[in-house]
Amino acid sequence: MPATNTPDKSLAEAVTSLVDSLHRKFPGVKIKSIPAYEDEDFTFEIIIPQGLAIDEVEKESHLACIKAEDEYDIFILPNVIYES
Repeated sequence: MPATNTPDKSLAEAVTSLVDSLHRKFPGVKIKSIPAYEDEDFTFEIIIPQGLAIDEVEKESHLACIKAEDEYDIFILPNVIYES
């Protein structure tokens, strides 16, 4: 019997792939899950050092989320903030 992807497994794979991708592109960022704003499957906060351009990280985060949504049919929302 072939293995099937459960929603939890797909979510875990999508989040892992997305987090790994962002860590490769932006070493030093911190990523943590946060409560969902609305009806997303997963929401996370990306905390970036002051030296990074927040616009660039937001753009790449949204592109990574769109890719995960297309591949896994899961809706992920990133929230990018500067480290305080």
